[in-house]
Amino acid sequence: MTDNHTVEEEKSEICLLFGVTGLLGSALLEQLLARGKKVRVFVRRPISDDRVEQFLGDIRNEEDIRKAVNGVDVVFQTVSIIDWSPRQPDLLYDVNVKGNHYVIEACVDFGVKKLIYTSSIDVVFDGHNLHYADETTPYPKKHLDPYSNSKTIAEKEVIDANGRPNGKERLLTCSLRAAGIYGPGDRVRMPNVIKAVRKGNPPRLGDGTAIFSHVYVENVAYAHIMAAEKLEKGSPLEGQCYFITDHDATNFFDFVYDDICKKLGYEMPAKRIPYWLAKMFAVVSKWWGKLKRGDRAPLLTNYTVAATCRAFSFTHAKATRDFGYEPIVSREEAIKRTVADLQARGLAKQAG
Repeated sequence: MTDNHTVEEEKSEICLLFGVTGLLGSALLEQLLARGKKVRVFVRRPISDDRVEQFLGDIRNEEDIRKAVNGVDVVFQTVSIIDWSPRQPDLLYDVNVKGNHYVIEACVDFGVKKLIYTSSIDVVFDGHNLHYADETTPYPKKHLDPYSNSKTIAEKEVIDANGRPNGKERLLTCSLRAAGIYGPGDRVRMPNVIKAVRKGNPPRLGDGTAIFSHVYVENVAYAHIMAAEKLEKGSPLEGQCYFITDHDATNFFDFVYDDICKKLGYEMPAKRIPYWLAKMFAVVSKWWGKLKRGDRAPLLTNYTVAATCRAFSFTHAKATRDFGYEPIVSREEAIKRTVADLQARGLAKQAG
């Protein structure tokens, strides 16, 4: 923190959080409030929390966004639709790209100091092996799915916005590329895995040697806090991207099946489907979905097969170097908290 940027000034800053009802957004909100920050949230429907100032709206509505951004100092943009199937490319673009563009323009017009964008490891993935990759990894020429492409477009625009005059000085931006987020409050990743397990213990894909980077939600939220604190004029964070992981990468199925589902009482399969066969199933699933013209997501996609059968791991060394990020929750504690939350929500195996 610079000499002319006191703790009192920092606490008086108003932070605007997009995506507070999501897994990351809820954890980020708690950490911001714990630090005494003044927080404004942008939500589609009112939430029961009198600790924050609420602005109602839709991220696809530019006027809604402008009303929320006016008068804030720091913006955390965590909103996106996460969908690796090819079902909703237009909606993905409207929310993930156009909505994010509206946020950037409002930040410029209303003199916001800092914009912290939540990106994804998917922005650099095209199905090739990535083994503890770093930020020198280039964007691929073509992604495997519309979601990854939409996040890439949005991230590039955030980075390009760094240094734009904002009526006061200039907007400062950075992008945090989160690994696969898990933890208490997850409504998507583990609940969907457990739903599939309850239907019949789906097999593991690949030969088990590929590793995948997961990251505990409180660690990701902490990285956002640290980045916002250290992002200053002339700092190394300006206009930069950072991979955010925490502990050593492991095989995707070993993690979700053995580290979590088994602790919930489920007997997990040892059977594996080789990569080439899973890839063939993904192709068939894609074409079957087109023939049926339904709204259900394919059972397998090129992305889901590649992401679990190919090396898909990253290092957060650059984040450690530039703004001191280190995970604050151990792997053992993170899994313990995650399992306890899933048990409390009735997602453990039922007796009998």
